[in-house]
Amino acid sequence: MRFLVLATLSGLALMGCASVQQAPNTLETIRYASSPCFGACPIYSVEVAPTGLIRFEGKQYTKAIGVKEIQGSVKDYQKLADDLKTYRPETGTQAKTGGCQQTATDMSSYYISWIQPNGTETKLSHYTGCMSPANNRLNKVMEKLPEQLGIKDLI
Repeated sequence: MRFLVLATLSGLALMGCASVQQAPNTLETIRYASSPCFGACPIYSVEVAPTGLIRFEGKQYTKAIGVKEIQGSVKDYQKLADDLKTYRPETGTQAKTGGCQQTATDMSSYYISWIQPNGTETKLSHYTGCMSPANNRLNKVMEKLPEQLGIKDLI
């Protein structure tokens, strides 16, 4: 009898070690969208859920038009959250990147949102033509996201 109880408890303990890719539901969904520019810049939006689900919507000048969903990973989400955390405004606020040392005209913008499960949105508007060291770093982060998230072939 004692052996049966120990075997059952050991089995239950091992079940707790099973690797299930799941994120806490307190994490924010991250959404970003590109704006038109003077020319044929791709116009699209991307939403990345804490579970890694990626929802791409091509609007204009993209290879894929319409909604496409890709199952990424929790690691994809965490990398995105980590890459953008430096630029994230205070929760529930809206901000614009600034401090332009030089400005190029006719460039596109990115609109980045962090949406909490309770609906609270935090928003950042970033004009890619606003050049400064910090903004140039954010431009590089945004430029590498399509490949990082596996949506490069859709854009």
